[in-house]
Amino acid sequence: MAQKIAIVGGYGEMGRWFERFFTERGFDVTLVGRSSRVHYGDYDIVIIAVPIEATCEVIAHVAPQLKKGALLFDLTSVKRQPVKQMLTSAPQNVELVSVHPLFGPSMPDMEGQTIIVAPVRGDKGRRFLIDLFERAGAHVEELSPDEHDHLMSVIQGLTHFGYIAMGATLEALNFDIKRSRRFMSPVYEIFIDFIGRILGQNPRLYAAIQMNTDRSVHEAFLAQSAALIDTINARDADAFIATMKRAARHFGDAEPALKRSNKLIMASIKEVADFKRSIGSVRGLRNVYTGAVHIGVVKHASPHAVVLEEGSRETTLKTENVQLMSEDDVRRHRLARGERHRDFSVVLPEGANPETVARLLTTVSDVTHTAIIDEYPPRRSHTFRVSTFADGDVGQLQHEVVSLLVGIGCVLR
Repeated sequence: MAQKIAIVGGYGEMGRWFERFFTERGFDVTLVGRSSRVHYGDYDIVIIAVPIEATCEVIAHVAPQLKKGALLFDLTSVKRQPVKQMLTSAPQNVELVSVHPLFGPSMPDMEGQTIIVAPVRGDKGRRFLIDLFERAGAHVEELSPDEHDHLMSVIQGLTHFGYIAMGATLEALNFDIKRSRRFMSPVYEIFIDFIGRILGQNPRLYAAIQMNTDRSVHEAFLAQSAALIDTINARDADAFIATMKRAARHFGDAEPALKRSNKLIMASIKEVADFKRSIGSVRGLRNVYTGAVHIGVVKHASPHAVVLEEGSRETTLKTENVQLMSEDDVRRHRLARGERHRDFSVVLPEGANPETVARLLTTVSDVTHTAIIDEYPPRRSHTFRVSTFADGDVGQLQHEVVSLLVGIGCVLR
């Protein structure tokens, strides 16, 4: 029997994400909302996926109801208070873990993502989650609740604060971001995209993160910003340079960071170049978020959009949503849609090997396979069945096959 999981706050974005994650792995998942009436003692695993400000209150309500051996864990981005509430409210025989996925619900899966696990009580639940996440391709790190909150005050609190402040500054300046993209280098466009990435998230979540960030982090940021402004106003280039050099020395891996960011920039440039090189050819594009596949002739490509001719219609796809499929993936997808066939009866030249002709026909574009379906040895006459994709251009196929057969000396019957 599948283990039963209740996701409290399951109708939110991350709750839905983990519903899919656990359902795909064979668990029996129940989503619990505000109006749900459930008996938590019926579940093997209970996940708390509510907003940060409601987490402790929900844990206090849910935890006392859990059965012996059950596993309770939360998904919040702060740990001290939720962990304290778990230890206060949950029976001693309930396993406790605190989990922080460092990704949002827009990610299609855990592959390559980082998840922080804070052990609280019991080893079985901790090992179960770490094994499950690692098998899904995630990178798992273990931290104590105190160390987690200290690190996240900078990793999330400071970086989000900076991005949101820059976004608010662009708004205050009435800066035309869309028009400015025409003049941006790839590195600055990526930087602007990261600002947009944060601004496009759930503002209530980010407000909660900032309210739970150590005040000293904000104060240090504002103090350093004020000091830089004073240096600039004083036109003291030496002081500015000294500040930047000190920061670089503390940063430590500025040069490796440059190389890593160069790889990111080059990957972005290469993707657009690949789209442009595909113009005029049949390519497949897969939506990285929905999995939807589009196959057609690439008519136009730019850093922002790719236009595909799919049969008799044109489809415009945003480049940020799609990736090029490999030729093998395109072939498998097209074959899954079915095949069509055309038969060609010819008299072969003297001494020609029909098996060799059949293999030669497979070199014609969009031919999936060929077969000899009839032959009349006295006249050296053979019928070849040529198969192609159901969505292929049969007229073009016929023209190319006939041209090849006539070109090698065959006579059409």
